[in-house]
Amino acid sequence: MHQPSSIWRHLFKTPHRLGYVEVAGVQTRYLEAGPSDAPALLLLHGTAGSLENFCANYADYAQHFRVIGIDMLGCGWTDKPDFDYLIKDYVAHALGVLDALDVAQASVVGVSLGSWVGAALAQAHPERVKKLVMVAPAGIVTDPEEERRFAEGVRKRRSVAAAEPTWDTVTAALKGLVLHPETLMDDLIGVRLDIYSDPRMKAAMPHLLAFTMGGQALSEDDWRALNLPIQVIAAVDAPNMFLGNAYAIAKTAPQVQLVEIKGCDHWAQYEQPQAFNAASIAFLCQP
Repeated sequence: MHQPSSIWRHLFKTPHRLGYVEVAGVQTRYLEAGPSDAPALLLLHGTAGSLENFCANYADYAQHFRVIGIDMLGCGWTDKPDFDYLIKDYVAHALGVLDALDVAQASVVGVSLGSWVGAALAQAHPERVKKLVMVAPAGIVTDPEEERRFAEGVRKRRSVAAAEPTWDTVTAALKGLVLHPETLMDDLIGVRLDIYSDPRMKAAMPHLLAFTMGGQALSEDDWRALNLPIQVIAAVDAPNMFLGNAYAIAKTAPQVQLVEIKGCDHWAQYEQPQAFNAASIAFLCQP
């Protein structure tokens, strides 16, 4: 099946704006769509990603929410301060975005690192997070050895892509996120290549990857105390650490809806947008 060439095809008829907001001195890029008086929905991407990771979701979400996608701390075209970013730093930055945009409370959709940050944000500031959708969920350790191997692979692929930003190195980094590499649109790769070609990114990549060194996951007690509605997406065709994480969180946290989606790997929101959007919107719109 031919894939449309533009990641923004979903937004062609959706009013939206791209802008920057300052968070503790960090100029932060964001995209906002949907009615300004609708319930807020914050989208948090994965490791060294950008707000374009949610290109297939903004339009549908904008029909129901004030949807806000951001380039997280040091990521995308957001500023890259010179220190190692731990989970608490990503949390503080996300919270600062909500404050800067006058959002008292939001639901959060997070992918991988973004799901971990969303859970940690809900743990630290429960009054600010209404619901949480976790895609390729992280922040729980089910297999320490597999987590170590995965973290090493992420550090290698992202570091190579930032040190030698070419079409091939960036494509290799993105291929690890999808079950069907042919679904990667050229301009999705192109956006990531532009970001990684920024001279600041080479220096910032070790900061972005600092959290992968371990020791920051939520404990079992933390998960049991995370008493807000959570939807966990299980990519059942990708039997890896993240599938195990999804089932573990579903068994541990008190208010979890588990949704199994076929035909995708790490990026369910991109590879299966219709199924993902329908399931997450139904969950988020429940009273």
